[in-house]
Amino acid sequence: MRAVIFGASGLLGRSVLRAFDGMTVTGTGFSRSADGLVTVDATSADDIERLLGRDQPDVVVNCVGERRPDVWASTPAQARGRNVDAARLIAEGASRCGARLLHISSDYVFDGKAAPYRPDSVPNPLNTYGRWKLLAEQAVRAACPDAAILRLPVLYGPVQFAAETNLTEIARQVGAGARVELDDVCVRYPTHADDAAEVCRRFAGALLRGQRLGSVAHWSAEQGFTKYRTALLIARRFDLPAGHIRAGEADAVSGERPVDCRLDCQDLPAALGPVRRRLFSSEFPPVVEPWLTPTRPVSN
Repeated sequence: MRAVIFGASGLLGRSVLRAFDGMTVTGTGFSRSADGLVTVDATSADDIERLLGRDQPDVVVNCVGERRPDVWASTPAQARGRNVDAARLIAEGASRCGARLLHISSDYVFDGKAAPYRPDSVPNPLNTYGRWKLLAEQAVRAACPDAAILRLPVLYGPVQFAAETNLTEIARQVGAGARVELDDVCVRYPTHADDAAEVCRRFAGALLRGQRLGSVAHWSAEQGFTKYRTALLIARRFDLPAGHIRAGEADAVSGERPVDCRLDCQDLPAALGPVRRRLFSSEFPPVVEPWLTPTRPVSN
């Protein structure tokens, strides 16, 4: 199998690249392109066309996206480009070269009012990111009708900078000791990037075998946590003070964060076989420990 992983410099993309090890695989990056990755601007049709024309992949996985709220606010056109325009261009490229496409989307396409959400549940995003992810799904479907869309929740795993995941940002707040209020209403289902990557690997293989999996699929861990409960879990695990952390409801009150986007994932194990679902409560310590020291330099 020949594969191209777009967005292989990101948290999920790095895990997917490792999961596809042993295959003929090319990973791409742009602003964070590293050794071994091909520099590709995923918002450039020419860049995409050159790479796919050269590699002629059997399968393409699109992990490109911008999920950081500060980037949505500061450079909205750039963030939309990474979430919507890139999805359309990659889908068009995959269709032209005859590759099967696995496009990564988000649980934020739902409003959080009627969990659990099935793959055929009607999307109703509340915020800009969710709307972009839904627009991306629609663009992918129009450009590449046989594409598969995999919706995932918030991910965690070894990060390169603190803002790469909400988990490491919360860990920094716990370690800093400054007073902070964290939402205790909106529930998330943090899923290890390596588990999601294994699903991607199996999904890609199933697509190439012609296995019918449906056009949209869901994958998620099962444990749900608010930001506040996550902070308390970190504090308890590392025996750190938690008096500076207060429970709040800012995310819920804003109306832009879904309260509970739990994904119904029963279809994928039935189609792909058992897939590991790590327990966040036992797997998070190695991820957050390096970020608990307030004096640690931040890498951007």
